Amino acid sequence: MGIPFSNSAEMSVKMSAALGLEGVEHVALMSSKGVVDALMDGSIEYGVLAVENRFAGAVLETQKAMEGMPLEVLLLDWTPIHHCVFVKDGDVKVNKLISHVQALMQSQGNLRRLYPEAEFVECEDTAYAAEMLADGTIGPEYAAVCRMDAGTHYGLTLVHENVEDNKDNMTKFAIVRRV
Repeated sequence: MGIPFSNSAEMSVKMSAALGLEGVEHVALMSSKGVVDALMDGSIEYGVLAVENRFAGAVLETQKAMEGMPLEVLLLDWTPIHHCVFVKDGDVKVNKLISHVQALMQSQGNLRRLYPEAEFVECEDTAYAAEMLADGTIGPEYAAVCRMDAGTHYGLTLVHENVEDNKDNMTKFAIVRRV
């Protein structure tokens, strides 16, 4: 469900190991729909999907993608989720915060306090927000809300760590296959 350095990518590695799957190729698919579509057309055997956040609730994108699909849940697992704010350069006025809708919802209180005038911009994946900021796809007035390793991987400047509204923030992921 996510590209490298996303929570979904980390859970793909963790959950496939927990099931004893060996020689796994982790395919970065950007969305729940992308994962379910790939399961349905047979291009992947297993998919990892974020299904619920302890505080932001159900991941609606996953619910919609899975609705009516012949999928079997093999494993469910909760993992702590922490979000950081990164900018391209340290000396910039942030006008827009970009991330996956779930990350923005999980951090909205702190983000509104830190950036009261900033617009929230949704994108497909937290790590993709960092990638777009780093490669110039989006302008320097943006800040990416993502995992620490995503921001550092892309050479961005950390401005705030652990901005999630609740320090016990957790998301439940499922590994599924077509039946």
